[in-house]
Amino acid sequence: MTGSDLETPDAMTIRELAARSGVPARRIRYYVAEGLIAPPIGQGRAAHYRASHLSRLRKIRELRQANLGLEEIKRRLGEPETPDAQRSPASHTWRRWEILPGVELHTRADLEPEVAELARLFASLAREALAERLTGGSIRE
Repeated sequence: MTGSDLETPDAMTIRELAARSGVPARRIRYYVAEGLIAPPIGQGRAAHYRASHLSRLRKIRELRQANLGLEEIKRRLGEPETPDAQRSPASHTWRRWEILPGVELHTRADLEPEVAELARLFASLAREALAERLTGGSIRE
């Protein structure tokens, strides 16, 4: 895991998750592929799981011990929660900054005001620099 992963107290490797849940790593991967649990955060050796993964695995294990099939378990538990760190870009609202016609900067709309101000400044500076380079003059907003 990377240094930032270690800052998350509940971050676990697949081996740790398997040991804590009693579910073999191979079966955990299968459950991810079947949509029973959310995918890990990150990929490869940096991939890690959270307490929410462990909790859901324990529920799945209990239901399997009660002889319920995977489809019934899916129905009862619903879709797994996806941690914010792994949400797809499509699940965010985006802000579009036009720098020049056909040249845009896209930033997430939920950015801190300071970051949004930096994006605004960047767009303004980039617009001026490109205008200067392309036309030898400046383009007004």
